Amino acid sequence: MSVHTDRHEPQLRFATLIAAVLSLASSASAEAPGANGAAPDLPQRRPGLWRISTISPEVGMQTHEACIEVGDSILGAARENCAKPKVEVEQGEVIVTFSCDLHGAREVTSLLFTGDFTRWYRAQSKITLTQASGAERERSGFTIDATFLRPECPKPPGR
Repeated sequence: MSVHTDRHEPQLRFATLIAAVLSLASSASAEAPGANGAAPDLPQRRPGLWRISTISPEVGMQTHEACIEVGDSILGAARENCAKPKVEVEQGEVIVTFSCDLHGAREVTSLLFTGDFTRWYRAQSKITLTQASGAERERSGFTIDATFLRPECPKPPGR
């Protein structure tokens, strides 16, 4: 993948982050120890068809339907330039934090997950960007609302 810089790069990175969180790729592992000494797990969504709505100042509101399969990570595919996510569970809420290297800058994303993950869930994010110079800037983040529709996913065309 080529790297270029233009005035739209922050919005493109932000849209890429949202797409990564919504993607249905490989699971990510957790590193924070839980109450019993084991690492808490990322929330697992009920398999089936979900309606997922994302809203952010950078990309507006986007709604789509996604077929979630057993083992699909709620964070999407792990990116090689990002640290392993830290997962904490507090009073029924799941807080996931991870940082990514952006060519000398560091972007830290914190996600707060609520819901039962069988019928609905919400993810709220806060993103902080620290430039190589040390200057820190909080970005607006995004909110995801997801609703379970049904256990069966539509069949792909031609099958």
